[in-house]
Amino acid sequence: MRYELTDLRIFMAIANAKSLTNGAAEMHLTAPTASYRLKNLEAARGASLFNRTPKGMTLTAAGETVYRYCQVVLANIDQLHGEMGRYTAGVIGQIRVFANSSTLNQLPVPLSRYLAAYPNVNIDLEEHLSDETVRAVQENRADIGLVASVVHLRGLESIVYGHEELVLMTIPGHPLTRLERVTVDVALQYDVVSVGRNSSNFLYLQQIASSLGCHMNVRVHVPNFAAALRCVQQGVGITLVPRSVAETAAREQRAAMVRLDEPWTLRRQMIVARSMSELPDYTKAFIQHLCDYAQEITEEGAGA
Repeated sequence: MRYELTDLRIFMAIANAKSLTNGAAEMHLTAPTASYRLKNLEAARGASLFNRTPKGMTLTAAGETVYRYCQVVLANIDQLHGEMGRYTAGVIGQIRVFANSSTLNQLPVPLSRYLAAYPNVNIDLEEHLSDETVRAVQENRADIGLVASVVHLRGLESIVYGHEELVLMTIPGHPLTRLERVTVDVALQYDVVSVGRNSSNFLYLQQIASSLGCHMNVRVHVPNFAAALRCVQQGVGITLVPRSVAETAAREQRAAMVRLDEPWTLRRQMIVARSMSELPDYTKAFIQHLCDYAQEITEEGAGA
């Protein structure tokens, strides 16, 4: 059974316009030509796709089914044209990456190295919660995901490439600094500086607070960790950041680091994919850059 893309586009135009004449005009065709193509499509399918009335054209049950699948088929065709257009422009590939905020912290170095080494590959990077990242990879909305180990992988393949701990930052002398470790419910008795209203760290902390029945008073949402630390230095509130960010500020005594007594703060950083072996070579190379840089960080930390 063959489908002509032009016939499918004509069908969609008529369905959207609810008019043969207007749908034909949208496709730059005469009404008789569009009618002929539509009748051929209906004859090939053996079913009427439209109810034809004096007020216009409405989809039959069969037409609604065809419409639903046409949306997907034509969207994929348009996406294919876009991808092939990049090849003609000299781009050989694109990697769709979803990542949580903790993994984004150490991403600039390996990302920039990779893009410099592979000038014909583009990377589409989006920040999401780890759960949403896993779903996106599962549903083929992302090629790979960078997630924390607290997430359910739903059968995806994974590589552990790093480790991270989330810690609190406060002003020196803050009441929390008198404690060796604190729990979330104790920490949230104090004002909070959030890194982004939609950042995965904030959304996850919000989920934890909700599950504990704790109120979280957020003084401000700032765009990045550096801005959050500046607010902390001025006594605006406490903030949750990766330890790799916190240690520099603590070493320079710009802020004090407080560790949380919560298992979810200790995280393995993982790369997830539907099938590692089926990824294009340029995506495997990106994964290798991530792993190599994580190893560099580990060795530097051991030698410090």
